[in-house]
Amino acid sequence: MAFALSIAVTACSNAPATVSGDERLHFQASPAHYAALGLTDTIVPREDGRRTVPGPENFEWWYLDGLLDDGTVIVVWFGDNWFYGSHKRAVNIELTVPGQPTRRVRRTFDEPGSFSTSGADVKIGPHTFKGDLDTYHIHVDANETGGLGGDLVLRRTAPSYRPATGYMSAGKHYFAWLAAVPEGKLTGTITVDKVTRQVTGSGYHDHNWGNVSPAALFDGWWWGRAQTGRHTVIASVLQAKPALGGHRLPILYIADDRKIEVAAIGNDVTAVEGLAVPHPDPAHARTIGSSVSFETQSGSRARFNISDRMLTSADLLANQGFLKRAAARAMGLKPWYTRFESPVTTQLPGQPASSGPGTLEYFELQ
Repeated sequence: MAFALSIAVTACSNAPATVSGDERLHFQASPAHYAALGLTDTIVPREDGRRTVPGPENFEWWYLDGLLDDGTVIVVWFGDNWFYGSHKRAVNIELTVPGQPTRRVRRTFDEPGSFSTSGADVKIGPHTFKGDLDTYHIHVDANETGGLGGDLVLRRTAPSYRPATGYMSAGKHYFAWLAAVPEGKLTGTITVDKVTRQVTGSGYHDHNWGNVSPAALFDGWWWGRAQTGRHTVIASVLQAKPALGGHRLPILYIADDRKIEVAAIGNDVTAVEGLAVPHPDPAHARTIGSSVSFETQSGSRARFNISDRMLTSADLLANQGFLKRAAARAMGLKPWYTRFESPVTTQLPGQPASSGPGTLEYFELQ
């Protein structure tokens, strides 16, 4: 949700262009890509460690979201160069209790923090995010944040995943993604205003990094995750900038607790938005797709629906200075982030459909 600065000043032109080869936004999926990155099909703990060299052009973050058994949603980010262009380290925590507005705190730090390259072992101020693909310990210090924090343990229950090498690139620029814990059991405590309570639920952790503002690569994306019956599903569709091809890059992952059943990217999966409807937030003037559906060539399907329960709806220019807002509006940019609680349905060939609760985000970068 902190993309506003980079959106306003680094977004690419929307003029159509014809591009080909490495300049067209693409998944790095060839044997040569795997070899150059030192990767195989097996994901190892070092992939969740530091992947970038600290510097003004590189960003990196580690993300957790959890759906607790009482319906509370918790979201945590640990980031360097947060998201892009801040040149700071940051810790962000959000808590949405049913029937209450989302409460959020973001803390930024000038000191460099500590980041391991052998696995996820991040320390920013007094806050820590540590794990080995199987088990993670996340500590957000409520005393430092002013009252909102937690001590959480996430234990993976579905196989780790990345789309091919995890890298989406155009020329020398890239954005990368690893879903270290597509689904896991979440336990521990959360603290609100010095009151600490035990919690249980389900959780998800991923890791992103890159060397250019995502607004320079994408016009936006849908991303969602859910647990439907015995299946974990993650789905996304990213819209490439017109200058980088103007095409969509869809991703669909479906797994049970033993194996990945669907791992489809690019031309192997289609993504279709549902009927355009008014956005549930009256402050958002544009329409939004009522759903986004994914289908593979083999017939596996997943459908995410928006809902009236918005966890977040934010104009990403609202807190920026006048000059940055004016520059963005002059370029026709109206960046917005919406996050919903989403009803989700999946179906695999030869199996009955199953449904369950999930989350769905709609990120408009243009």
